[in-house]
Amino acid sequence: MRKVVIDGRILGYRYGGIATYARQLALRIPRLTSNLNLSIALRRQVLEFADRSLQTLTPPHHRFERELFGLEITARQPDLVHSVDYVTPVARGPKTVATVHDLAFLDHPELVTADSYAYYSQIHDALPTTDRVIAVSPATRDRLIERFNLQPERVTMIPNGYDDATFQPEVCNDMRLIGERSPFLARAIRDERPIVLAVGTVEPRKRYEILVDALENHRAEICRLAGTEPVVVIAGQSGWLSDELVARMRHQATQGRLVWIRDCVNDELAALYRQAKLLVMPSIDEGFGLPVLEAMASGTPSLVANTGALPWLVADSGFIEDTDVASAWAEKIGMILADNEVRQLRGKRGISRAATFTWDETARQTAKLYEEVMNER
Repeated sequence: MRKVVIDGRILGYRYGGIATYARQLALRIPRLTSNLNLSIALRRQVLEFADRSLQTLTPPHHRFERELFGLEITARQPDLVHSVDYVTPVARGPKTVATVHDLAFLDHPELVTADSYAYYSQIHDALPTTDRVIAVSPATRDRLIERFNLQPERVTMIPNGYDDATFQPEVCNDMRLIGERSPFLARAIRDERPIVLAVGTVEPRKRYEILVDALENHRAEICRLAGTEPVVVIAGQSGWLSDELVARMRHQATQGRLVWIRDCVNDELAALYRQAKLLVMPSIDEGFGLPVLEAMASGTPSLVANTGALPWLVADSGFIEDTDVASAWAEKIGMILADNEVRQLRGKRGISRAATFTWDETARQTAKLYEEVMNER
């Protein structure tokens, strides 16, 4: 039986985003195929993978990671290693697969720290020797082929999925979960204040400052159009280059206009999606947009920026804003909140579209790709 290692070291440090991707693949591929002996490389123990973890010493995003992690992987002699965070190790023997989620760090280097840029820039050295690259959307696949002049057959588009056991439109103890997390937010929902939700790490690429600007400078317009005062909820850990924005978010929280939830577990997040009237994602770029998919599955429409994979993902189930002007976003938010009929129609379309994206299908296609790569000479 062929040995496959998924690099899941990020699971010890992060919960959402790429960590979710790694977790879902490692959980689902063994359920779907008996042809692979799959283990997950970890630096910190993760209980759900205690029976198939491969303990390593190299931390993620270490400056010598490719070489050090490569030595550890080479010693374990797998047939294939899958790097879920862009950069494959320098390893002798195994085939290599890398997942590239977006190229925002190259297109907008000012939005990441110097250390992050140094890590992700290793993609220039890693891609030429990576056997196959997974892109999570057509937008990312096209950018990869164009930017790195890759042969199209080396880049496989496999979309992300969503956890259909967790994210669904049926209401399940939502108010209890939200009340335990934020009594203020539960009270706001009971008072029929609409919830505008944003999900993802608080860092420059997400452009949460557009939401904060809308609250600070255009709140009266939102309230006039919506007929009530919404509460903005941001669910996401604090990331890089975010100190100034975090200070502004905290100020808005003291005004009763914003709630920041830093460490939202899946059940709480699912409750937030269902109770929200609208998910907002003004990102400067998204390679996929997993929160949009999870919101769609929950029956909640999204207002997204016209960037990256977002227009493709929402299709006709959401709303798109072409500008990065806070007043335009404020106006659009107010108008969407006021139009229950259109919002509910888009929400129903989102449920149908989300059903075409499942983690089982992502895992199935990924396992198939592993087999193809290992069969290549």
